[in-house]
Amino acid sequence: MVGYLLGGWVWLCLVTFAGGCLLRAFKYATAPVHLRWDLYPVAHEPGRDHGGSYFEQLEWWTKKREKDHLAEIFAMAAEILLLKGVWENNRRLWWASFPFHWGLYLLVGTTLGLMAVMVGLGSPFVTVVLTAGGVIGGGLTCLGALALLVMRSTDQKLRLYTTPLDRANLLVLVLFGGLTVAIAVGFPGMNDVPAGLVSLLSFGGATIPAVWALQIAVGALFLFYLPLTRMVHFFAKYFTYHQVRWDDQPIEENPKMASRLQAALAFGVDWSADHVGGGRTWGEVATTIPGMEEGE
Repeated sequence: MVGYLLGGWVWLCLVTFAGGCLLRAFKYATAPVHLRWDLYPVAHEPGRDHGGSYFEQLEWWTKKREKDHLAEIFAMAAEILLLKGVWENNRRLWWASFPFHWGLYLLVGTTLGLMAVMVGLGSPFVTVVLTAGGVIGGGLTCLGALALLVMRSTDQKLRLYTTPLDRANLLVLVLFGGLTVAIAVGFPGMNDVPAGLVSLLSFGGATIPAVWALQIAVGALFLFYLPLTRMVHFFAKYFTYHQVRWDDQPIEENPKMASRLQAALAFGVDWSADHVGGGRTWGEVATTIPGMEEGE
């Protein structure tokens, strides 16, 4: 009976995770267009790692634009694999965030490896690799989440931006990482995990050891609520980079963008700051000098 309930819980969480991520991605993709500030350097501009843009060129509109897509890949790799932005802006946080992220990467890789074994692609070598991935990934996730939890609870600046959900999320990942290490090095071990997962997901009625059942339940819980957290940045960063930071296409080449910008400029401004001036549209704010009446 427990196995059937656990299998149902896992399927519910997987469907909720997929649906929640798709919904949030849809909201990002259909949100009003961002304000196109000058955020430089743009990674795909050749030879402009110092900043600036093609707008600096004389009669830029008459020249063919070049894009270095390889530079974009390197920029994304540095951010994803090395957490370059955290290293440059908050070195102390990086020492906890880096192992935490790499722990999650290894756990995702281990999960994909288990799925490959489930469809018949296993071997003794693969089992050794998956065991190492479970131990190292689980350990780094557990330690990194614990370090982040301590920092977010003791650092005055971080505490201002830490919600109860953030703390609960880190506690869940501390537990999940520790349980994963226990599963990988103990019973059932990686040898028996693929067959057990197949039975669980197909409602085969397999007997699941208590520690493993708890690990599965906690992992499914994490997926269940993940779309509600800031951890959706694992796909939201696509929009942040490609549609905000790196979107430097002239609107003359994109009539749809021009229409969306026109609509955005008609939005009302309700900021209370004197230098902005509420009660106007963004178009009016953008075309007047702060502190001067329109037309002066």
